[in-house]
Order: sequence, then structure tokens, then C-alpha cells
Amino acid sequence: MLRNTKYRKDLQILRGLAVLSVVLFHSNSQYFPLGYLGVDVFFVISGYVVTPLILRIFTEDVDGNGYLVNLKRFYTRRFYRLAPALSVTLAISSLVFFLIGPTNDHQRFARQGIATLLLMGNLGAYKYSWGDYFNPTPNPLVHTWSLSVEEQIYVFLPLILLMILPSIRNLKKAVVVIMVILMAISFISFMFPILLSPIYSRYGIQVASQFSFYSPIDRVWQFLLGGLGFLLQDRYQVHIRTRSSRRNLVSISTIFIVLFAPIYLDLKISSILASLFTLVAIALKSLNTLPNCLSNKLEWLGDRSYSIYLVHLPLIYIARYSPIMQVNNLEKPLIQTTIAVTTSVLLGAISYSAIENRFRYIGQENFTGFKLISATLALTLLIPLALFLTIDKGSKSQYWGLGENLQRPAYAQYIDTKCLRIEEALPCSYLNLGGAKTVLLIGDSHAGHISQAFIDAARVENWNAVVWVDSCQIQFSRSDANSISENCLEKNLKMKSWILKNKPDAIIVSQYVHSSSSQTDLRKALTTLHRIVPNILLVENNPIFPRDPFNWTMLSTMMQISPPKQVPEFQMIYTDKNASDNLAKWSKGNGILTVNFESLFCQLEVCHLYSNSGWLYYDDDHFSIAGARLTIPQLRKFLIRF
Repeated sequence: MLRNTKYRKDLQILRGLAVLSVVLFHSNSQYFPLGYLGVDVFFVISGYVVTPLILRIFTEDVDGNGYLVNLKRFYTRRFYRLAPALSVTLAISSLVFFLIGPTNDHQRFARQGIATLLLMGNLGAYKYSWGDYFNPTPNPLVHTWSLSVEEQIYVFLPLILLMILPSIRNLKKAVVVIMVILMAISFISFMFPILLSPIYSRYGIQVASQFSFYSPIDRVWQFLLGGLGFLLQDRYQVHIRTRSSRRNLVSISTIFIVLFAPIYLDLKISSILASLFTLVAIALKSLNTLPNCLSNKLEWLGDRSYSIYLVHLPLIYIARYSPIMQVNNLEKPLIQTTIAVTTSVLLGAISYSAIENRFRYIGQENFTGFKLISATLALTLLIPLALFLTIDKGSKSQYWGLGENLQRPAYAQYIDTKCLRIEEALPCSYLNLGGAKTVLLIGDSHAGHISQAFIDAARVENWNAVVWVDSCQIQFSRSDANSISENCLEKNLKMKSWILKNKPDAIIVSQYVHSSSSQTDLRKALTTLHRIVPNILLVENNPIFPRDPFNWTMLSTMMQISPPKQVPEFQMIYTDKNASDNLAKWSKGNGILTVNFESLFCQLEVCHLYSNSGWLYYDDDHFSIAGARLTIPQLRKFLIRF
């Protein structure tokens, strides 16, 4: 049933293309928006290569001991193939990240590392990347999700087959039928993830469509597609032999377009296309027709693709987000990212030679000595796990005093323990004796950070103050089904009902405006509010600094290097300024007052994070309580009008 698998140069070329596309995607997703599909290519290749290894569990007889011995040998080989390089990468990454990684991300990094070691990196990626693989600030180890999915397939697929195949005579036909059924179930779940929402919700997964990207259930169809390609290739071998050069050219072109073209496609459609084109390229062996000057380089990358894949994202993350790696305060560190990509290839090559190959050959033998098992266990689990646990625990206590100079200033949203001013189901009310008028503050965290200044301004003018802050954009309807969640819409409608019932005398809206978001529903919401309460003040976007001054590194902390207290104005982040200006212009044209706080922090082409009152910002875009106090005169000026 199974032939001996031979080394195929075209598969290694395909692996080289896949890892190159993923690395380029993580280095610059705007130029390579489909590069993430390299992972889909890996899934199909794995199915083609690993399926015969799984089936040998049921076709080879080892000293008459049966399937369990074969199963153990399969797991052992997979372990030695994957675990050593992964564990060394995680251990070294934890040390580097501890010293020069952004301290704000230490806990997220450590917990993702622990999840990866426990074969649950995909669950960690969903939880610690806020469910979104395409978040502009990715989890430093988010790429390990695909490795965990493959490991979960390696664990459970043989067990499923073990429950079915021993009682069936026509093994090949049964395997094909089982794989087709499993692939169909997986593909349906992939296309309609809402079908599994009742199951996912029991385990704290609230958005099935987001988790679908990381789910082994929704990914196994790609693995099985590759497996079926292996099993059915003999049947279509005659047609494959008659392939034309034109067909090869089309196959190669489509692979390059899918992985590297600067085009945007629907997530599911692009995954389907990438998987099918990969299968076609494998079946036709199209990549063997590439010129040697290119194919040899891609083959070299393919041989080292696993190690390169492991090391690339931690390096790119450090290059982009570690304050210690910034060169001339560049907002887009092209130089650092280029160095990180080059270093990824070099370190991947070293890992391939020193770790991958050495342990791969150990795994192919029946070495089960106590010393080897103990050493392997310590290397692959205990050492990196101890490092991650230390970082996780240390980050909670600011590393037992080492991070004292990183103490953040007070932040308004958290100072009232009786009523946290964010994501509350009910408003926080602050009444003044004799106060005849009520002013309401609504919005996201950019309303929360001025909430104490708002309360103080209302107190001086003898107004009652009500704070209703959430993380959702203010809108009462959805022109786009994906604009906000049902939960956010429900909260907003509840707030609207409160406004209709209580009719405050004035409303202050502080909602950060993103250039990537439509303003249609936000403008409709402002129009609705203005109709209910004529006295409305819209707060425009405040200045955004290039980085969080307190998101420092442990190396800088131990060297007692203080964060910068001011930044040249040209280095500030103005990505969303036009969107905020457009909303302000529209608001003024519709009778809604606006206020801009930029002049409070930026003068003479310099923006200030610090003053005699202390730190003015809590992070890169939110005021501290001291910074928010600067806004009190302008908030009072609004209240005095009425």
C-alpha cells in the first residue's frame, strides 16, 4: 500500500516559498498581504508527507507487537523532529525577551510560551492576541499556533484511525473513505464556524469565527487534502506524466501570485485557493522546472524552513517594538526589520545544523535510555517552562523591585474602586449638593482617561457628573455587520435608553477616531444624541506618542535609564488625525461643539510627556490624572455656556 518516501526537491522548494512568504508577511503585511497563506501551504505539504508515516502504523509489523509499538514509534519520531528545535528557540527567546523585550508584553509572551509547550499554542494565540491573528501588534509567539495545530493532528488522527482500521480488511479504500468524511466535516466547520459555537462557548471561546483560524477542527481538511493527494496519486499518474510546460508555468505562477502578490482576498477563499494550488503543484511536480539558480536557493530555505519559521517572529517583534532597538526614533523601523529577517535565516540555518538534524536522526532510532530521556525532557520542557513561569510571575510583581523606576502614574479609569469607569453595565454617578444640572461623559478609554478631570470640572461648576465609558465605538445601528459586536451594540442601546429616560443637560463625547473605521454609524449616533440633547461637546483625538514611555526593557531598567520626557512633534503618530479632523469638521457643520487638547501638550514643535506635575501620560495615547487635569479649563468653558 505504501512506497518508501523519497526526498523530493520540489517539496523543499515549496517549503522554501512558504516560509519566505510568512516571514515577509510578518515583516511587512502591507506589501505581502497574503503571505500568511504560507501556513496553509505547510498544512497541505504535511498531509502529503506525514500521512504515509501515520498509515505505516497499520501496515508494518514490528516483531509481532502490533499497532501500539508502531504508534509509540510514530510519536517518538514526531517528538524528536519538532520538540528540540522548538524548545531551544523558546528558551533563548525567553532570555532575550526578558532583557530587551517590551515589559508590557512579558506576561503575554510567557503565557503564550507555556501554552505552546503544552501543545496548546493555538488556544494561547486566540487568547493572548485578542482573537485576531492580524492584529497590528501581534503576540510575539503567535506563529506557534500552526505548530500546535499540526501536533494536535499528529496526536488525534492516528488514534481515530486506530479505533476504526484494525477491523477493516480493505485498508486503502477504508482510509480514503474515512479521510474524505473527516475532510468534509472539517471543511463544513471551516466554512460555517458558527455551527460549533455552542461547544466553543463552553470553553470560553466567544467568537467562533475568530477561533476558526486557529482551530484544528477547521484546519485538518488541509492536512487531509494533502494526504488524499498522496493516496490517490497512483490513480492519476498517467495524466500527471503527460503534463505540459504550459501547465507547469500556470501552476508555478499561481503559487507565486497567491503567496507574494500585493492583493487582498477573502480569508476563507484565499485559504481554499492556496490549498488547492499547493496540491496541484505537488501532483504536477511543477517546481522541479524552475531554473537551478533559483530552485537551489529555495531548496536551501525549504530544508531549513522549520527552524527559520520558529525564530523569525520573536526577532521581528524585538526589532519593531523593543525600545532599545529603536534607531533615531523611527516610527517604521525598516532597518531593524531587515536585520531581523536576515538574522532569522542565519539563526535558522544554525538551528537546522546543530539541533534539527542531530535530534532527527536520534528519533529515527530506538534510543530509549534513561539518560537520553531525562536530558531530552529537561531540554524540551522543564528548562523553557521554568523560564516562562519566572517571567510570568516576575512581571506581576515588577520583578521583585527591579522595575521600580517603571511605576506608571495614576490613571483615572481605575481610581474609583466602587465604580470602575470602563466596561461597566451601569453609569457611574457623582452628585453635587445642590447641583441642578447633569452632564454625561461617554466614549471609549479616551473618555475614561479624562473622567476624573471631567468630574472635577463639573464639581467646580456645581453640575452632577455621570460617567459611562466602554471599549466600544458609539453607535446605535450597524450599516456594516462587522463594525461592532452584538454585545457592544446591546450596551450602546442600553446607554441610549438611559439618555432618553434621564435627559442630561449636556453630553461630552470622547471617542478615539480610527482612519481604518467607517464613520457612518458614529455620525448617525452623534446626530441621534444631538437630537435628544442639543448641548454636545465632541473631544477630538489627543496627541499620540511614538511609543509607550513605560513600556521599557529590563536591561534599561537595570541600567537605570529613564524614559524620554519629550518628543519632537514630527515623530508623533498622526495616522488617524485626518479622520478625527474630518469628524470634527462634520460635527461643527451640524451644530456640535468640538475641543482639541493638542496645544496643552505640544508647543514649539515639541510634545511633552512630563511637567512639574509629573508624568502627563499613562502610556503612549492616554493621559495620566496629572495630564488630564490640564483639560479642566476647557471642560469648564463648555459647562459655563449653559
